[in-house]
Amino acid sequence: MSKVIELLRAVFRSQSKSARINFVYRASKNYKSVENQILDLIKAELPDHIHRDTLKALYEPRANEVSFDLFIRGTADVLMSHGVADKNYMLIGDGDGGKLVNRRKHLLVPGPWLKRRLLKNQKIALLDNQIHCVGWPRLDQLLRLQAERVENKDVDGIARKPRVLWAPTHDRARRGDDQLSTSSYPEFEKYIPLLESKYEIETALHPRNRKSKKPTVDKLLDADYVISDFGTMVYEAWALGKPVIFPSWLIGDRIIEYLPGSAEALIFKKKIGLHATCIEDVIEFIDQGAGLDEKVHQFLDDYLSPEYRGCSSRRVAELLLQFSQEEYVSE
Repeated sequence: MSKVIELLRAVFRSQSKSARINFVYRASKNYKSVENQILDLIKAELPDHIHRDTLKALYEPRANEVSFDLFIRGTADVLMSHGVADKNYMLIGDGDGGKLVNRRKHLLVPGPWLKRRLLKNQKIALLDNQIHCVGWPRLDQLLRLQAERVENKDVDGIARKPRVLWAPTHDRARRGDDQLSTSSYPEFEKYIPLLESKYEIETALHPRNRKSKKPTVDKLLDADYVISDFGTMVYEAWALGKPVIFPSWLIGDRIIEYLPGSAEALIFKKKIGLHATCIEDVIEFIDQGAGLDEKVHQFLDDYLSPEYRGCSSRRVAELLLQFSQEEYVSE
């Protein structure tokens, strides 16, 4: 095995010396597809000779080069989360009383809301000029695809049923003495047959909870309403103009208790979006055609920078080029 690793290291070292940006891949089964999707969108905004790829296990810092990854336990120079939700991800501890993000030179965040939160945290050592708002690269593709779609409202002159997507985040994280999940999966599953009797229902479980690891695209674009809890799908749906219904009676108190201070706890505390206290509320929201109100728009614009909506990949690419130039000059 050691000979194979050494051979791979030699291959990576032999790559073009002009490479100034190193994309470090985690190569995890559950996250590989979304990792590829995000990094491919950013690479498309860069000249080919500027960047190279490395597996996390083989990563070694190189002079005059900036490294970039999507997972907090990595060691690249620049970090952007693999998901757009807060979830207190950037506040994960290092085991010694500090924060893992303090090992990075730069952080890329969706917008001002999260940047302000990190700068206010006394355990975060990074300064204002090290935390950058970039939007969310996956939205570049989603917004483009949505603009290209032709929506058929009726079939043979008959109004179609509303399309509803249940898209919960994974239930791997268990919290508290009772080890409760903050995901609506699998608890909400028992309500699906009732909803299927009234609407066109699709389900998009988190990659951790399904065999197919392909990122959710078509199901989200087709949906009129999204039922979700506290993951990336919430923000993507809102940014696409789709109302999100939260099954608050199942998970609201848990998210407020176990994700204190997070954007998602704020969403449930302030009732931003459509919050159901029972399954009948879910049905009422859909039947009455409830939409996005001003509260959602104001919060979303603060959380997900509108100036980079649709051009986030270019923003990230430009910052990486800027960082790589600064790294080159400093050597």
